[in-house]
Order: sequence, then structure tokens, then C-alpha cells
Amino acid sequence: MLKDFRWIKVNLKTTFLVMALGIASIAQAQRLPPNQPNYDNKVIHFGFSLGVNYYDFNIEQIADLSTVPGYFSVRSETSPGYTIGIISNLRLGKYFDLRFIPAFASTERRLYFDVINPKTGQREEVLRKIESSFGEATLELKWKSQRIKNYRLYVLGGGKYTHDFASKEKVEDDRVFKLTQADLMYEFGFGVDFYFEFFKFSPQIKASWGVSDLMVADGTFYVEGIHRLETRAILINFTFE
Repeated sequence: MLKDFRWIKVNLKTTFLVMALGIASIAQAQRLPPNQPNYDNKVIHFGFSLGVNYYDFNIEQIADLSTVPGYFSVRSETSPGYTIGIISNLRLGKYFDLRFIPAFASTERRLYFDVINPKTGQREEVLRKIESSFGEATLELKWKSQRIKNYRLYVLGGGKYTHDFASKEKVEDDRVFKLTQADLMYEFGFGVDFYFEFFKFSPQIKASWGVSDLMVADGTFYVEGIHRLETRAILINFTFE
């Protein structure tokens, strides 16, 4: 898992600060009267989410790159994008909810190919930028802990379908690295619900693993060294319900 998300760098000082602030917030919440004590008895409620996404690739190269003359390796690089979603929550029981979240996400990924450039004959890293605009449909199960005053912990698990409206799958251009439009993923995450007087706020972190091969085998030089290309992502969301 660490290998899949190698582009995530953990700053220990920042982590300790966030943990300290979280503990202080929980301690303060313990001294306050419960807000909206009957909130979780609603059968259906709605909300929205705003988040930052880090979409990356899991690259499986072919077994023997020497069979592709002038092709040495390929690596990926990600940059932060954004996600906006609408939450529909169905209460299944005291500790379980079923959630459907249609969303829009935008991001950019980069692939760097260490190759002999066919045009110059020189070894260099050739960059291919991939911009994506996703329509997402997520169905997930939320498992909640016992509520303690104005907060509770939870974990999430489910699946997601994405459709890339910016995909150039059918574009005939050798300078474009093409990805398929559709992708399927499974997700796991965790978060904390904070109950305020008029709404519920929840920060959460989710990890996504794609199960579809995104590569379009169009016969161009840069796809010859790749056997399979899958999505890997980290999502940091803030929900308001």
C-alpha cells in the first residue's frame, strides 16, 4: 500500500499538531450539551461534500522491457485536484447507513517515459499530461461508533464508478496518451462526525483502488512497455449534512 501511494509525504510535525487539535476538540465537546440529539434517527437526510483528490496510477510494466528497443521505464506523478459531491444518506440501523454520492472531480496526472525519443534519437524523459474531469457515482456503507456527546467515529467501505468526460480515448493523435472513459474502484476510509447546532460536519480520508485497466492499446510507442494501468487515489473530504 505504501508503494502504491509513494507520492504521499508525511510531515510528522503537522501530524502531531492535527492530532493535538483533534484531542482538544474532543475534550471540549465532552463539556458541551449534545447538539441535535435526534439527528441520527432520521431515515433519510442529505448533504454535500467538498474535497481534495490525489489521483495516481498503479503501473504494471511488461515482464521484459528489453523487447521494446529504446524503452527503459515509465513513472507517474500526481497533483491535487478537487471533488464536489451531493450526499444522500439512508439509515439502515443504529450503527449503519447506506450512502449514495454523485460527484464531479477534476485532476491532472503526468506520465514520464524514460525512452530513446524516436524523433531526436536521444535518451530523455518524455512527458504526457493527462487531464481528467470525472462524473462519479459512489455507493458506500457507513459503520458508526457509539455517539459521545457531539462526536462519533466511523469507517466507510464501498464501490465507485467514474466516467471521464475529458477522456481522449477515441482521439487519433500519437502525441496523446489515451485512457478509457470508464473505471470501477473500491474504496475504504474513516472519519469523524462533529454535531453542531444546525448541521453536522465531518472530515474524512478515503483510499481508492481501481480494478479496470485504463490503458488504450492504440499501437503507439509509449504504450508498448505497459502491461496494465490502474487507478490509485487518496481523497480528503469535508462533508456538511
